[in-house]
Amino acid sequence: MIRSTWPTNLLGGLGLMALAWGCSDCGGDAEPTNAEIQFVADRTSLENTFNSTFRFEVRLDASNTAQVTVDYETVEGTAKAGEDFEPQSGTLVFEPGDLIAQIEVPIVIDEGLEPDEQFTVVLSNPVNGYLKGNQQVATGTILNDDTELDISLPEGGYDTPHSPSNPPEGMTLTWSDEFEGAAINLDNWTHELGAGGWGNNEFQAYTADPANSFVEDGNLFIVAMQDGAGYTSARMITRDKQEFEFGRIDIRAVLPYGQGIWPALWMLGANFTEVGWPQCGEIDIMELLGHQPNYVHGTAHWGAISGGGHPNLGAVTYSDFPTTFSDEYHVFSLEWSADTMTWLMNDEPYFQLTTEQHVATSGFDSPFNDPFFFIFNIAVGGNWPGSPDETTLFPQFMAVDYVRVYQ
Repeated sequence: MIRSTWPTNLLGGLGLMALAWGCSDCGGDAEPTNAEIQFVADRTSLENTFNSTFRFEVRLDASNTAQVTVDYETVEGTAKAGEDFEPQSGTLVFEPGDLIAQIEVPIVIDEGLEPDEQFTVVLSNPVNGYLKGNQQVATGTILNDDTELDISLPEGGYDTPHSPSNPPEGMTLTWSDEFEGAAINLDNWTHELGAGGWGNNEFQAYTADPANSFVEDGNLFIVAMQDGAGYTSARMITRDKQEFEFGRIDIRAVLPYGQGIWPALWMLGANFTEVGWPQCGEIDIMELLGHQPNYVHGTAHWGAISGGGHPNLGAVTYSDFPTTFSDEYHVFSLEWSADTMTWLMNDEPYFQLTTEQHVATSGFDSPFNDPFFFIFNIAVGGNWPGSPDETTLFPQFMAVDYVRVYQ
């Protein structure tokens, strides 16, 4: 971290002349005006070398015939003194006739990815003036501008003993993408594009921009980014290219985290365009809510929407605390037959759904005996994860080491 040290300046105001009214009948000096002391505005700025100092203007609401003073002090919030800004304290002086003075707070410039952060400046102990409520507070908001993606893949984590050369017993490798090339293999994947909430009031727009999806270091990266007041991400699908019915699926991945972040490794029925959702069936091999980085969900959806809902069953599993799913690789698996679907994490089963069970539960025929295609994406916001907040860091990425289908 680079820390800059700046001098503290107690600035006089604009030197505006005020008239001191008196009269020959009054005798003595005129009484000083008891002016209100107030901040002009809060301050918000990007953290960069062009905005290395926050300047808070303090104003008197009337010209004074006597010197006015007020104490000030910075108070840390999410922005920390000495790490994000240089703490300041002192006494601000308005000479007779002055209306405006400034408090300068130097900002510490660093290159680390951080959320937007805030601190406050508090006025107190006025002399020859007053503060509403006996104090005035202004807020400084430091906007993060460090948007370069820091790809730091973990070296550790779980890897299944199954591999193309060592498939599960009785099976062979049908298809895989090991993401070893220099680019996304468009024989396997299509970018699904657009915004509009995707049925869940999500915030992101899905793009084919290489900043949102790319292959590097043997991984597929899907990246959610903040773009001004909005968000971009990627949604990769194998529809009409790679579709499967039954088998074992292994996906090794590192997941993102943060309030409002919603990564998913999932499947939809290939007849989606004919029958719609949820009649086509949905198999969520893995979903994570970013504010719960130790938990993943495995779920099946099917049937028809009725009364605002539809049939769905699933379960939750978790990482070994305090390790989260963003700290190391995990393998998310589905064992899928005509009778049963079993969800596994690191080869440990945590949920099973039988055809008999879900048909009896819902009264709908099973859609899970037909081909399905893959969808890999990161959503931002929506009905389930909620909105990003001041704690959410961007960019966020999901790295997929491989996806393998054995039959």
